[in-house]
Amino acid sequence: IAQSIEIIRRRLDPEGTKEPVIQRQGIDRVLVQLPGVDDPEAVKRLLGRTAKLTFQLVDMRITPQEAIERGRVPPGSILLPSDNEDGRSFVVEKRVMVSGEMLENATASFDQNNQPAVSFQLDSAGAKRFGRVTGANIGRPFAIILDGKVVSAPTIQSQIFGSGQITGNFTVAETNELSLILRAGALPAPLIVMEERSIGPGLGADSIEAGKIAAIVGLCLVIIYMVLSYGTFGILADMALLVNVILIIAALSALQATLTLPGIAGIVLTMGMAVDANVLIFERIREELKRGRSVMAAIDGGYQRAISTIVDSNLTTLFAASFLYIFGSGPIKGFAVTLGIGIATSMFTAVMVTRLFIVLWLEHKKPNKLVL
Repeated sequence: IAQSIEIIRRRLDPEGTKEPVIQRQGIDRVLVQLPGVDDPEAVKRLLGRTAKLTFQLVDMRITPQEAIERGRVPPGSILLPSDNEDGRSFVVEKRVMVSGEMLENATASFDQNNQPAVSFQLDSAGAKRFGRVTGANIGRPFAIILDGKVVSAPTIQSQIFGSGQITGNFTVAETNELSLILRAGALPAPLIVMEERSIGPGLGADSIEAGKIAAIVGLCLVIIYMVLSYGTFGILADMALLVNVILIIAALSALQATLTLPGIAGIVLTMGMAVDANVLIFERIREELKRGRSVMAAIDGGYQRAISTIVDSNLTTLFAASFLYIFGSGPIKGFAVTLGIGIATSMFTAVMVTRLFIVLWLEHKKPNKLVL
């Protein structure tokens, strides 16, 4: 059950942005709660395949038709159906030459005929065995078997090490799904859906609304504080903060992340951290101005003296977010993703965007004296 839970998590949430709740229930049941699902059937397809992948040699001593007519196959072989709808069968040797446990990575790709396929890479032990088997059986069909069905049986043209392709009558969506399943690993036992519920957002609407209000109130308070504390420079920092929020939302959209309460909490926390870097810079600029340095020299000195502190503080927070992502799961991992993205965007906006706004303002106003 523990192994199944981990594989389910890798299948449903490979990037750590979906925030699923996956937990054991009773002796032999697993409860899966997945927010923001538009297609429950796709989820059931991901969970319904055991995805046991093997590579086995085709038995050349007998044809599938002869095996069907005789009602038996040679010792050490087995008759398997094709995964395609052409009704074909294959007689393959029972001995597994390479198994899916040796798979290191699988990605959706296209074959030489520009048809959807799945490219795979094997680990060192698998590559060594794959090279030995293909080198000794050139000219012989090599069956690729998934869940007891032959996906394809290409003829070995030359010795192959470490990587290859799985081809068949796939669509692009099917290759994306298959590569995800293979990367996640095979389930130790098939899963049967016992119960399925689709719950509307009404139960958590109040919490989500409260999270939105907290985000808006926090943003407004930060904007007001920066304006009151640093005047024009505070306004420029607030503009950079808005850019930062837009970048975070854009990054989450690109990752197709599901934004739940922990994710909203990560954004709210990032808002305060984003202006923290600007506060350090502006305080350094104030110190340089008190020393009697010119406007441009004070700004350059402020950025140079503050940058090391900004990098140190953000890196330590990024380490914490990384450990939350590595060791956490579900909502904790979602919070870590949002926090990590926020740290990266806040570093960019504080050091680059705010400085750009300040330089543009200085070129436009050309002040001889700066009050900060």
